Amino acid sequence: MFVRNAWYVAAFSHECTDRPMARTLLDEPVVLFRTPAGQCVALQDRCCHRFAPLSLGDVEADGIRCRYHGMKFNSRGACIDIPGQNTIPPKMCVRSFPLVERHGLLWIWMGETHHANEELIVDVHWNDDPDWPTARGYIHYQANYQLIADNLLDFSHLTFVHRTTLANAAFPNAHPHITSFERGIRLTREILDCEASPLHAMAGRFQGKVDFWNRQAWWLPSIFENWAGSVPTGGDGAPHERPGGLHLRHFSLLTPETEKSTHYFWIQPCQFPHGDISVIEAVGQGIAKAFAEDNAIIEAQQKSWDTCPPGTHPQPVRNDAALGRVRFMIEELIRLEQSPA
Repeated sequence: MFVRNAWYVAAFSHECTDRPMARTLLDEPVVLFRTPAGQCVALQDRCCHRFAPLSLGDVEADGIRCRYHGMKFNSRGACIDIPGQNTIPPKMCVRSFPLVERHGLLWIWMGETHHANEELIVDVHWNDDPDWPTARGYIHYQANYQLIADNLLDFSHLTFVHRTTLANAAFPNAHPHITSFERGIRLTREILDCEASPLHAMAGRFQGKVDFWNRQAWWLPSIFENWAGSVPTGGDGAPHERPGGLHLRHFSLLTPETEKSTHYFWIQPCQFPHGDISVIEAVGQGIAKAFAEDNAIIEAQQKSWDTCPPGTHPQPVRNDAALGRVRFMIEELIRLEQSPA
């Protein structure tokens, strides 16, 4: 089950063109396309006539035409043309989903349309800010999105899964400070006088030890924000406020495809202490490598999870505090959506 009354990322902006794209979101087939006027549209990917996928159709000036019998639907999902028939029945329509293009991403609302408040879209303006060189990517996971959320909310795995990329031996004992807010949780962590992770050492060109910080937020149901960085150790004041630091404004944006598959969009805007923005290419390669490491262990975890006998439950440890809280909050949101009230 999924939280439906929420904004999810459907695609990067550049993916939406005048060629229809099929994408399954929250177990529903959706077609995405851009009109000649530049508007991005999301419709149910199923013609209401004989159920042919609209993603096989053609985009025209005023909508999309089904390739099977030629019915045409506008951006609101209403049928506006039936070849060989002048009268269009009111029920000849497909569902239209609220879709907002913002900061290089397409945000879709899969729940009740009257709840779709654009002010609830998470701010990711760094993604198209010229002062923040950005790496970005997409991964298709064969795993439930909450297993990926668990991974992002427990950084103790970095020491063991990401030995050549994000590893820091201090992570298992560096417990974050966790606070809740209306739309999720915040996690704060600092590790002082430590070895820089391989990625931070490369990106920041640090020669010695550093002071490291995380300022994280989990936006319900499935968006992870991580302002992380490193600065040479020994300065005055909070590490993230000192000059000479490496700043990474990372977002992992998870959109469930099915109960056992997930669309994973990520963006990695950076500011470098040395000013050499060409390093962003190496940062992107490092992040992609680290996420491939996550993908391998999480997809294997999903297969193992599927073989568990009924009644088998994971045994919690201290570092599960954040992910346990988020799982509880998601369950509560689903319960409230399904409540008759």
